[in-house]
Amino acid sequence: MYKNQLQELAQRSCFNLPSYACIREGPDHAPRFKATVNFNGENFESPTFCTTLRQAEHAAAEIALNMLSQRGPSRALAARVLDETGVYKNLLQETAHRAGLNLPIYTTVRSGPGHVPIFSCTVELAEMSFAGEPAKTKKQAQKNAAMTAWSALKQCMHLVIFLLFFSRGF
Repeated sequence: MYKNQLQELAQRSCFNLPSYACIREGPDHAPRFKATVNFNGENFESPTFCTTLRQAEHAAAEIALNMLSQRGPSRALAARVLDETGVYKNLLQETAHRAGLNLPIYTTVRSGPGHVPIFSCTVELAEMSFAGEPAKTKKQAQKNAAMTAWSALKQCMHLVIFLLFFSRGF
């Protein structure tokens, strides 16, 4: 998924397509992979070793997208690519599936005059509710809610990791 988004960003930005390099280590029966992606002359490395080459390449692409989305002019473009591809809805669904949770439930409300509707959406996941920014279409309102949920869940994970790290006396 991240590899596709990085490739789409390259195509929309008129950059060269991303290229991947890989390091393999470990015995044949249990190899581990670490990937680096070269995007527009910059290298982005997967943070850890992965059990498959595909996972390592996706991890490197995710790092590249995260770094690029936090920078100057490419920030808006990277965010737009992530938003247009609906990646946040996919990430929520995939996360729920992997965690054994019920799939996200989207509730959308239409308001405003008939010729200029405004859609507001909330998404429920793991007994938590997240409201997205209102939008002109139902589809965009759902994407906005998913983006809000994903951002909040990422912040929660960072906090949990931080608390675990310091509770062990590191």
